[in-house]
Amino acid sequence: MNSSGHHAPSPAPSLPLRGRRGFTLLQLGLALLCGLLAAYVALTELRKFQQRAQCDQFVAEVRALAAHFESYHAQKGEWPAATNAEVRIPRGLESTLTGTPWLHGPPFGGNYDWIPPLRRSPADDPATPKPIPAGMIAVTAFSPSGPLPLTPIDLTYIDGKLDDGNLSTGRFRTGFNGWPVYLVNSSR
Repeated sequence: MNSSGHHAPSPAPSLPLRGRRGFTLLQLGLALLCGLLAAYVALTELRKFQQRAQCDQFVAEVRALAAHFESYHAQKGEWPAATNAEVRIPRGLESTLTGTPWLHGPPFGGNYDWIPPLRRSPADDPATPKPIPAGMIAVTAFSPSGPLPLTPIDLTYIDGKLDDGNLSTGRFRTGFNGWPVYLVNSSR
């Protein structure tokens, strides 16, 4: 009792020593889980950013490559012959395409290939006008590295940058095995 007749409040009981030391195992586990979740989200967003950058790089490359083929056609009046396993650069474009991404392939993998327009055979009826399709810059992936890592979202994004946003129409489409093709013609 103090001089006024009241009892002095007793001090609060102290916490046991183990309760004041640090984090519990549960708290550390939750913090680790939150950190891992944040890292996963960051890595996922980084991968999306990298994929979009590869798609943008492809758009720039295919435009530049198409310009080389269109220029060749304007100068020679014909399209170069097709590429194949032995001929990686179309004959007549060796000096033009050397130093371009043509030999390295697209940024997401695979190869660039050239497929010239189909020509009418002499057996076709010349009185029946038949459109001659454009040549194609095709992206192929005949390699042990596996399929092209392009999703339908990626292809639609590329199509929106190059063309009409529809993978069934326009200059940018999906072709054999769903691989992208870009139609090249001289009437741009």
